[in-house]
Order: sequence, then C-alpha cells, then structure tokens
Amino acid sequence: MPGPSSKKKSKPKSKQSGPRTAPQPTTRPDDLLKFFSDLDSTETWGMTVAALCDYFELPDLTTRHGLKKVHANFDDIYRRLDTAYQKNPGNERLVGGIVGIYAKMCADSILRDKLFKAGFLSKLFPLIDIPGCCHMALRALSTVTHHGGVAVRTDIAKRTPALVRLLQECPSDPKVADLSIAVMSHALGSVLAVDEKPGPDMRVVKSLQLPSILRVVIEQLQKPYASQEIISHALGIFSGATLHCWKECNDFPPVITFLVAFLRSTDLTCRCEALGALIRLHHAVCEPDQRLYDPQKMIAGVQRGFPPYLSEVMMEYGPTRCDVYATMQSTLTHQKAMMKCAQDRDLYACGKVLGQLIPSTEFSIAEGGYQAQNERTGRWEMMDIGLPFKMWTDALPHCAKALRASGISSDADMADIIEIKYLIVKQRIPDAIELALKAIRRSPEVAYYYYAITLGADGERGLRYAKKGAKCKQITPFVRFAMIHRAVDHAGNMALTMLTSTHTGERKWEEGVAFLTCAWEDAKTFIEEGPPDSRHMKNMLNWYILLTLVVKGPEMSPDLRELDDAFKKLKINEEIGTFLGYRPPNTELRLTRLKIVQLYASAIKDWGEVISKFDLLNSSPVATSVISPTKAEDDLATWLEDINLEDDDHVHSSHCSHGAHPKVSAMDGDLYRCSWCRNPSAILRKCGGCSKTRYCDSACQKSHWSTHKKTCKPA
Repeated sequence: MPGPSSKKKSKPKSKQSGPRTAPQPTTRPDDLLKFFSDLDSTETWGMTVAALCDYFELPDLTTRHGLKKVHANFDDIYRRLDTAYQKNPGNERLVGGIVGIYAKMCADSILRDKLFKAGFLSKLFPLIDIPGCCHMALRALSTVTHHGGVAVRTDIAKRTPALVRLLQECPSDPKVADLSIAVMSHALGSVLAVDEKPGPDMRVVKSLQLPSILRVVIEQLQKPYASQEIISHALGIFSGATLHCWKECNDFPPVITFLVAFLRSTDLTCRCEALGALIRLHHAVCEPDQRLYDPQKMIAGVQRGFPPYLSEVMMEYGPTRCDVYATMQSTLTHQKAMMKCAQDRDLYACGKVLGQLIPSTEFSIAEGGYQAQNERTGRWEMMDIGLPFKMWTDALPHCAKALRASGISSDADMADIIEIKYLIVKQRIPDAIELALKAIRRSPEVAYYYYAITLGADGERGLRYAKKGAKCKQITPFVRFAMIHRAVDHAGNMALTMLTSTHTGERKWEEGVAFLTCAWEDAKTFIEEGPPDSRHMKNMLNWYILLTLVVKGPEMSPDLRELDDAFKKLKINEEIGTFLGYRPPNTELRLTRLKIVQLYASAIKDWGEVISKFDLLNSSPVATSVISPTKAEDDLATWLEDINLEDDDHVHSSHCSHGAHPKVSAMDGDLYRCSWCRNPSAILRKCGGCSKTRYCDSACQKSHWSTHKKTCKPA
C-alpha cells in the first residue's frame, strides 16, 4: 500500500506495508481540494502526508524497494507533486505536506540531489515564516541536513541568517530552538569545519553573520528548556567555528567559557570535542616550538650561575643528567673532534666520535666551520683547509662514508646514525625515515633509527616506532625521552581525532580510548622521569595537564588542585629556559592550557548547571530531551526518521553519542595495545597459544616470549 508505514521492515512481496496512519477514502477523488476538504482539519501532519501519498499513489517511501520505484518514475512523480504545489500556494497544509514528502525522499542521496536541483529549498524555507507550517518545515529541514551531503548542507548553511531571524522572532519556542540549532549545527559544519587547504570560502563564511549565530545560540542555552539536543548541537556549532572564526569566538567570551565548562561533562566524547575546539582556537596565532639553540647563550647562562632555587632542582635530579650539561659537553666534544680532524685528516676517527655523540643529545652537532681573519678587512671568513667540506655539518656524510668503508658492522650502524642526523639537520625528514627503515632491517636494536621515524608526519607509524624503539637495547636517555615525547604527540592527536569523529563506531571508540590512555600515561612518565630543563618538558606538561582534564572530567576540583605539582614543574622549566635566553614559545598547547586554567572556575560557575543537565539527560535511557513534541508533529517526525534500507551501509552518528562511556581507566583499551611495546593499534595479532596477549608483529612477540612463556597456558 502506498504511503507511510508503521512497521520497521517491509515484506518483499506484499502490496500492503502496514497499518495506515491516515483514513482511507473509498474512492480517490479527482479533485485534490475536494480530497482535502473530506479530511478532518485536526489531523496531524503525519496523517496529511499519508493522505497525500495515497492520493498521488506513491510507493512506500520508508523502504529501499519503494524508493527504487520513485527513482524509476521520478520525473512523473515530481511533476504531479510540483503541479499541485504551484496551483495551491495558499493552502498551507497541502504545500506543507508536499514538502514533507520531498524531505522523506532526501534520505536517498540521488533523489536528494535531483530535488535540490529542482529548487527544493526555495519551496521549503518560505514555510518557516508560516506559523502553522513552521515546526513541520523545520522538522523536514532537520531531516534533510541529517541525510544531506556536503553540497546540500553548504546550500542550507548559506540560508542560516533566516534561521537566526526565526530564533530572534520566537525567542521562547523550544521546538523552534531545538530544530533550528540542530539544522545549523549539521549545515555549518560543511562550511566552517574545513581542515584541508585552502580552507573554507571566506565570502560564504562572512555571509553567515557568525556573531549573530553565536549570540542567539548562547541565548537559547540559557533558557530553562534547553534540551540535550540543543546543548550538544551548540557544542557542534562552536567547535566547528573555532579554527577559521577564532576572532569571532574570542570576541564573545560565553562561547569560550561554554567550551571550557564542557571539559567537566561525564561524556568523554564531548570532553574531547571541547578540548579539540579550544586547541584549534589558537591555531592561527600560535608560535612554533623551539627547534634551534645558541650554544653561546647556554654557556653565558651557565657562567652567570643559575638562581639557587633552580640550581637546587637540577642538583636533585643530577647535574650530569640534565640537558644543559649534556648539550655543553657535546658542543665541546664536537669542537675538539673537528679541530683534531683538521690536524690529522682522519675522517674515520672523526666519524667514530660523532657516531657516539649524536645519540647522546638533541643538539649534538652545532653548525660551524674553519675560520681565518682576513688581513685586509679584519673580518672572520670561512676558509678551505683542504678537507672535502667547509661547514662542519657537511662533514657528516664524509665521515659516514669512511665508517662504511671499514666493513665492520658496528661502524655501519654508526654510519647510518651519522647520515640520518645529516638528513635531519638538512630537514630532509622523508629521506631520513627511508634510511632508518633500511637500517632497522639490519640492526633492529639501535633505538636512534626508530627515533628518526617518529619525526615524520604519519602519526600511526610514528607512534608504532616510538613504542618499539623505547624497548631497544641500544638506547640513550636522550633517545628514550625523545621517543616518549613523540609518542605523546602522536597518540594525543590521534585520540582527539578518533574520539570526535562523527563516524566512530564502538570499536573505533575503544581504540581512541587506548590512544588517549597511552598519551596520558607516557606524558606522566616523561614529567616524572625526564630532565627538569628539557626543552620538551613544557610540551609534555601542557599535554599532561590537558589530557588529565579530559581523562578525569568532572572528578577535577574547580581550583585544579590535583595539577599543582604539574604547574610547579612547568614554572621551573619555563624559568630555566628564560634564564638561558629562551622565552617559552606560545604554542597551541601552551595557549590552550593558559586559556583553560584562566577560565576554568568561572566557566563552572556560568555553565555548571547546563552541563549537569546535559549529563543527566545524556545518561538517561529514556529522557533525551526536555521537549515533548506535540502529537501533531510526533508522528511526522517518526515517519521522517523511519527508513529501512536493508543493505545500506549509511550510518549517522549524532553528537556526543557515547554517554555510556563516561570514565576512562588504565584498563580501558588494553585489547588494543601491544603486550610488549604497549603501542595502541587496531590490527594486533593474538598469541597463538593463549589468545590473550596481543602483538604488533612477530618481532614484538619474539621479544616478549621470555616473559610471556611463563604464563602462556598451552606452552
């Protein structure tokens, strides 16, 4: 039978798909208005749409089989519906019912594109200004954005000012607020949340009048009827706007405090989304992290003498274990080696020194050269002393060549280390990674090779090699902490991406938790064991503070007293850097941490009740909204959402859909972490004996066997 069905599945060979939602006339009148006059004026929108489906003899729009029939006869069906629409512009229920049918067809992407080319939006949007059709039109628009592609959502986003005007004209209508903000959230994301270059079309962004959007959404959040849907969709709007519209967001502080307050939600997904939004807020104004250093600044600082309270911290850690000492020692050792090379021309001996020096500290090879004073000008100039290089960094490949010529395996390892360092200095990271991958096949226990691979942009590969490299036998403190640092960077970014993806299923969500736990634990290890003067300590403390807020959520105190030790370590590290002539750079993470800490207490005060209400509704198995739709719209909403495409793989995930996973423990995600190196991954291999332990590959399993064989039952 044509028209809406109340069943969830259609029977393939049955002409009748279920009980009717509208009265069935004994005969179908030829006159459409006569047909409408026979219907009860109190009928719901769902019954109106059902009657229209009967009148136009449409197939069942809730099933794939029915939509296929629409495909086959689209031109005829659209012509009949459009003719009725054009001939009866003053009949609100008729044109509204036809628009409802169009909205249902939009569940199919091909039909949706055809309808939009035919001007569907020009028929839908005028209905929001008609009081009797407003709610129905918004419901249809919500359905369209729910199923719409990027082009469709972008087209709807351009009409956002009309929805803002509607919210301003109906400031106390919960249904208008609920549906309008949902439509804006789904549509604006296609315009604002664009990460790929060249970014969004700023002309379109400007036309959105974003300040008005932010203001009207904040006003609705402060209403007593603000529902879970309003709150979650508001989060979506704000988080999508912070990257490219950071000025507009900063100019309206309630947006920022709302995002900060969401860090206390019981919903982990929402906490991650809020943190991601706050990080993106600072992307356009942040500074790069410190990458270079001036040895003369460091020497001058050490000669002045550290203030007693800083000296005490470094003495307690062990002065020879601090980065300042290691860097100064390596600078002196490097200079001596280059001077000796100038005297004896022994590139092999020089290579032996450099091969041991490079893994000991990050700034092991300082740029320099052989200089002489020009007698005529008095200036110091680089001189050619007969060696195959002038600048000291250019000595590296020549030293590597001399080591390889010896034919000794340990020399070959050193040669690869030296050449990899040369490629890193020259910022040829892809070439350094390629060489490191080859070197690992020959000598898998040299940790420096793994370190080089972690410098690449591939987060998953970088994390995997960071975790593997940390288990190598040939590893120095510098390389160990450098790989922990890279592991936190990679895992932290991957966790936020995975846990806020709109298409994250249960398995992916658990993987995201594994990445999050990995990053948090590694950051904690670094700040507890790393040198207090390490240039990476600032970054690790910023990560640790932010990840703690995400992991702990509402367990944190409003004054963040749980992070007092981390704040003290951060202050010490920044003061050491400043003393040595390096102001702490305002990286994304630093600016984000400063903003959150500054606003945390006030954000709780301003938005605590709203977030608590969201959490209560989000955790309830029944109550998902404080709004109870009237019967007149409830059945239409049900029908619009009822679509049974049996073999379709389309999945739509709503915002903050993981309220059932509010907390994170150390055990979360263990099924997605290697039992040997602890690398998080979705493609781990089970132990063939006990099926309990999991490994990245055979190398990890082999390394773990000496420990695991004691507990592997079949063994």
